[in-house]
Amino acid sequence: MDTKFLQQFSNDFEQLLESEYNYDVIVKIDEQSFKLHSLVLYQHSSFFREKLSRAIKKNNIIEITVPRISPSNFKILIKYIYTSTITIKDLEPFTIFDLLISFNELDFEELVNYIQLNLMNNKAPWLRFKFFKVYESCFLYDDFEALQTFYIDILAEYTNLIFDANEFNIVEEKNTQDLPFNITQWTNENFLALKTTLNNCIPLIRYFQISGKDLVTKVKPYKQILGPNLWEDITTKFMVPNESVSSIILPARKIFFNFINQSSIINEEHFAEISSWIDRNSSTYDIRCIPYEFKLLLRGSKDGFDFESFDALCVDILGTVIVIKVNKTNEILGGYNPLVWPSDNDEFGYDSRNSYSRHGPYFGGSFLNVGDKKWNYSYENDHEKQLRDDEEYEDMFFFDEIEVFQVLKNQMKV
Repeated sequence: MDTKFLQQFSNDFEQLLESEYNYDVIVKIDEQSFKLHSLVLYQHSSFFREKLSRAIKKNNIIEITVPRISPSNFKILIKYIYTSTITIKDLEPFTIFDLLISFNELDFEELVNYIQLNLMNNKAPWLRFKFFKVYESCFLYDDFEALQTFYIDILAEYTNLIFDANEFNIVEEKNTQDLPFNITQWTNENFLALKTTLNNCIPLIRYFQISGKDLVTKVKPYKQILGPNLWEDITTKFMVPNESVSSIILPARKIFFNFINQSSIINEEHFAEISSWIDRNSSTYDIRCIPYEFKLLLRGSKDGFDFESFDALCVDILGTVIVIKVNKTNEILGGYNPLVWPSDNDEFGYDSRNSYSRHGPYFGGSFLNVGDKKWNYSYENDHEKQLRDDEEYEDMFFFDEIEVFQVLKNQMKV
């Protein structure tokens, strides 16, 4: 059995990079120079392999200029070349996307794939927030297929939100703006222009999940851009659902919901986690797939912290979540009641007996004194788990804000 010491090997090469010992290459980025080793560059990078094969040494040193990359990004790249490690989790999303472009320019395919997945898995809210800027950029590069698919899915799900946005007019027009309005007047060249423009989108459309009416009115007029067999397979599958076809049938899209965060205390990630608790899921929902609407019923700073406001807005409402922001500690606490106030069942956060008084809601041995902005907390074996460490916190504390939400099941959209 072989024993591998890859970490030590990586550390040794990192020391070589830092020491610049016996360097024979100088790479210039803007005004900054990097002293490197041709053997390492040649072995680990096709970009540098091509550069080195054509370079001429001067005084036993090869000078290379690398365009379209910043010195800071190049440092990350060089560390990867020498050590096979890369750390980007603490970088800003825009910096990571800039790295993606730089690595693509320098032909590091494995890093391009890795960073695309990293952005989609860890920076998805930013990708959506910067939709127009990143969307335009990622379609300039053929290798950004994962991000392109990510944005095509967003376009398919939230078409109206995208088209109605103020930034929509910054999206560059493609080469089909001169197509005749009346499709009966189209020439073969017009269809070819449309097919060229939509070439990356055509394979991603769920044709076999489109209604018969839409197939006839919205797809059939453009059938000649679909390829020789696809339209025939679409019509065959529609008429004989169990018939096998040669075309690829893509699975139904993931269910997405347009979640609107009405809270001033918690964010989308918190609501996703609360939704998972409500459904007793061991894993947390993706923020794009939060299956509930959280309708704001009461906000203390707006509606008042008095009992009458709580009674008028929250009592007899089925399924509620209470969120409070604790004074001075920045804690966020709360609870879920699947029934109505007063109730007596299966809430979490506070687990058993639920009742109601002129102060506000009870959770087991705890009650919320809305009028005094005060929580009287008690742990007497009637909670599923202790929420606060008695030695660290007092059993009575004040809060700065309270919000109450009604939990409503979202209507499914596929």
